[in-house]
Amino acid sequence: MRFFFGFVVLVFLAGLGIWSVQKYKSYDFKAQTIQGEASLHTFDGKYKIVYFGYMSCPDVCPATLGMLQEALDELKAQGSDLSDVVVLFITLDPKRDKIKALDSYAKHFYANAYGLRLGEHTLQAVLDRYGVKREIVPLQNSKLGYSISHSSSLYLFDKQGFLTNEISNLATIKESLADFFANH
Repeated sequence: MRFFFGFVVLVFLAGLGIWSVQKYKSYDFKAQTIQGEASLHTFDGKYKIVYFGYMSCPDVCPATLGMLQEALDELKAQGSDLSDVVVLFITLDPKRDKIKALDSYAKHFYANAYGLRLGEHTLQAVLDRYGVKREIVPLQNSKLGYSISHSSSLYLFDKQGFLTNEISNLATIKESLADFFANH
């Protein structure tokens, strides 16, 4: 009986280990930054906040990034040490968003932010894994040519790279971040 119980515990622990590796790998990606290629592993040891958007977004992206910046500023003013927090802004428009401008745009909202660009094929695979919705909407009589309708969730990763929370209700950003930092 002891042997059987020990065997069951061993199988459970092995399965848990495999699941945790699979979970981490399922959200990883390789992207271009101004420093070269990066992935979630590049930022090991830091809290990661991942957001998918694009620079010419007229409303959702600047509003979301602005609310994120405000929440992080408030937490910092309340004494939180945010030196180990990075924001990863992944473009939904790799065709138009150039990496240098993208990185500058991200840093406008948060100094420790990085603009990331994936190739179109890789981007779609990553969007599918994260559950991000994106639709290219043609714009008649516009110099932009198209807009991108998209979801606006923030994905929170702990220092080990595990996705711990998705903030889809932007009214709860500050509370969700405070809880995240306190419990991870």
